Amino acid sequence: MASRLGFHYFPDDRHYSPADLAAWLPVLRSFGAAWLVVRGTAARAIPEPFLRGLMDEGIEPIVHLGAPIGAVAASEIEPLLRAYASWGVRQVVLHDRPNLRASWEASEWSRVGLIERFLDRLLPVWNLEIELGLVPTFPPLEPGGDYWDTAFLEGALRGLARRGQESLLDRLAIGAYAWTFGRPLDWGAGGPRAWPESRPYHTPEGSQDQRGLRLPEWYAAISQDAVGRGLPLYVLGGGALPPRAGDDSAAAFEQNAGVARWLMGDDAPATLRAFAFYVLTADSNDAEAYAAWFAAPDRPRHDVDVVRGALLAATKSRRPKSLAHYILLPHASADPVFWSWAGQLAARSSAAVGFSPDEARLAARVTLLGQADARVVADLEHAGCRVERVDSESPAAVGA
Repeated sequence: MASRLGFHYFPDDRHYSPADLAAWLPVLRSFGAAWLVVRGTAARAIPEPFLRGLMDEGIEPIVHLGAPIGAVAASEIEPLLRAYASWGVRQVVLHDRPNLRASWEASEWSRVGLIERFLDRLLPVWNLEIELGLVPTFPPLEPGGDYWDTAFLEGALRGLARRGQESLLDRLAIGAYAWTFGRPLDWGAGGPRAWPESRPYHTPEGSQDQRGLRLPEWYAAISQDAVGRGLPLYVLGGGALPPRAGDDSAAAFEQNAGVARWLMGDDAPATLRAFAFYVLTADSNDAEAYAAWFAAPDRPRHDVDVVRGALLAATKSRRPKSLAHYILLPHASADPVFWSWAGQLAARSSAAVGFSPDEARLAARVTLLGQADARVVADLEHAGCRVERVDSESPAAVGA
């Protein structure tokens, strides 16, 4: 199974020097982290050597630009996005918590049609990202929030479908925050189908809602209902947070050990691609320092090893994939174009080639050529395969 585990780096847009990279890479390696959320600004890029250093270690950076809604136009950040894409970055997420009043100008928030105006602003950015080869990503919502997050997400996805944005929806990913809020780790398990009494702004006594670790299940159900498929989801910050006051972090890290086991197991939804624990580290005078797992690379909280131990135990119990890469052809395809593509890709990545979804399940990475049955894709993702698609227009887009 491709690792979902990652971290949210510093809660600021600094600390991107070569020394920072050298100091924190060993920490990330010790957890087997595959993702790192890094904060940036629209004014300047995170240094290329820092990002390339992560990618060279097999760690995918997710760049988060938390600008207020309406503060940045697509034309203004095109050079920045183009630079990130040329360096190999795959995801740049614009904006943060658009369902909060504080993310908008007061006059904008109070006007009708908030979601439609949100889409008007984001569509040019998302389409530009597609043009540049980036993954367009819906910004993370505040669980609950001033505008209830599940209603906001559903309204936005239905709005995209109504506008005929099928090409975008084929590529769109969802950003999210998934905090435990001190609740049991199975709070909200099963999503809205398991808890039909829960409604936006109202969770009846005895019912449960999305405000917990299982939020990805709720978002998967919403995207399935709104656009007919579960969209890939990336948690940009999540887990259990210690109390802001005091130094009693033991309970939070016991919960985070459970979160780690959940991520490494089979219960997490197949749509969940990455989960960034919040927060790896922070300056001592930062308001988020209470949540930091490390005060410095050599100064972890004393409870951090509880999580590391859970990850080690889960890793030992997992069955490894027997194939690195499998190229899955359309069933019984005789089209020489497919064989030509498969040959090119196999030569670049030493991949196995065939027609069998069962064989493909044994691979860590699966490349699908042409149109693929949604059930096949879901089965592969549930089996822990990293699935990528190559359509008839872009066979060369997949790297080895």
